[in-house]
Amino acid sequence: MTFHSHNRQTPTLPGSKDIVRIVAEFAEALGIATELPRLGDLIVKTLSQQTRLPEAALWIRESEAGQFRLLASHGCNPSSKLPATLPDSHPLVAGLSDKAHMFQADQEPSSPAYIAMTTVHASLCLAFRSKTRLLGLCTLGPASEESHLEEDHLAFAETIARIAANTLDHHLTQDDLRRSSTLMRRTDRLRSLEIMAGGFAHEIRNPLTSIKTFVQLAPQRQQDPVFIKEFSKLAIEDIHRIERLLHEILDYASYMTPQPTEVDLNELVASCIGFVSSNASHRGIQLQTILSPQLPPLSLDRQQIKQVLLNLLLNALDAMPNGNGIIRIYTRLLPCVGRTSWVQLQVQDEGCGIAPDHLEHIFDPFFTTKHSNSASDGAGLGLTTAHQIVREHGGTVTVESRVGAGSTFSVNLPAPDERTTVSAARE
Repeated sequence: MTFHSHNRQTPTLPGSKDIVRIVAEFAEALGIATELPRLGDLIVKTLSQQTRLPEAALWIRESEAGQFRLLASHGCNPSSKLPATLPDSHPLVAGLSDKAHMFQADQEPSSPAYIAMTTVHASLCLAFRSKTRLLGLCTLGPASEESHLEEDHLAFAETIARIAANTLDHHLTQDDLRRSSTLMRRTDRLRSLEIMAGGFAHEIRNPLTSIKTFVQLAPQRQQDPVFIKEFSKLAIEDIHRIERLLHEILDYASYMTPQPTEVDLNELVASCIGFVSSNASHRGIQLQTILSPQLPPLSLDRQQIKQVLLNLLLNALDAMPNGNGIIRIYTRLLPCVGRTSWVQLQVQDEGCGIAPDHLEHIFDPFFTTKHSNSASDGAGLGLTTAHQIVREHGGTVTVESRVGAGSTFSVNLPAPDERTTVSAARE
């Protein structure tokens, strides 16, 4: 696709002041673009304008799929038939992955890159790179004798691509973090649900027994008005109890965007205790609550904070494999610091403790000290998820631990200035 013509229409490179202005305006526009589609449109339009190549298309890497997807296009003729995705094995992707910054339409006619550019009617292909990682590629065309670019113009287009690559890298990294965060929450939620299943079975056993007894005796005692009245009332209450438990499980299992409501933290603690009490009792572990009666109502996502507390309680149980100890749960109102009041939730165990060299890593994703054959083995996401949830609520999570003596996890949550007593302490 080498052109030999003395009448080429070569774009005129702007003066140095114009170049600075164009680059500055482009960088400012990139900073304003908050979404990937808007960013993609800006990139292809700018490159098309500055190279005076009317057609442009941008593909970006999909982190998990091993391919590049079409993000944006500009001025492309329908006959171009742009592919929606480009696999890692695609000639342009493979060539640019080998540290090339661009391809021009003057490759050997038999080369894979030449054939690939012909397919998308391109005369220029630019790489978007972050260090050694290929983030995306942009094709510009169509190929013609007028589409030839001199070295200065190619360098200018490459500069624009490098500036765009930095912003593109930031957006792709943020998308990866959001996806990882969602996956971590869902993975840890499933693990918690598996453990909660035992507690759920324990909770519904007694009401089911009473309902079964009523159904079995009703035919024989149908003439006994006292029996029918009392057992009917008891059966209805037990059915409502099972329904509440089912709603708790379903709400907990379904991931939702955080939706803060007014929450009584002490009541939430009592709700979580019910889920793990059977497991703790089976191990000979006591659950002791020391809850302040002076707590104000907090603006929290109830299910997400419940997930935090359940993770801390389950970790405390796992830290006491031999049982015969006490897990203490505290709530208290902390002294006002600056303009912010804080409520503290603490979970204190008498377990094996955390080694000093592990303490700085316990909130890292996939970090775990549990053996792979442990019955309570997890993926190392529980504390990471808890830390993220608390941080999204404007709070902090800290830990103090001594090997052989136990650990104390402290969750500090912001409270409103008006302090209203909402619940009495439960012992």
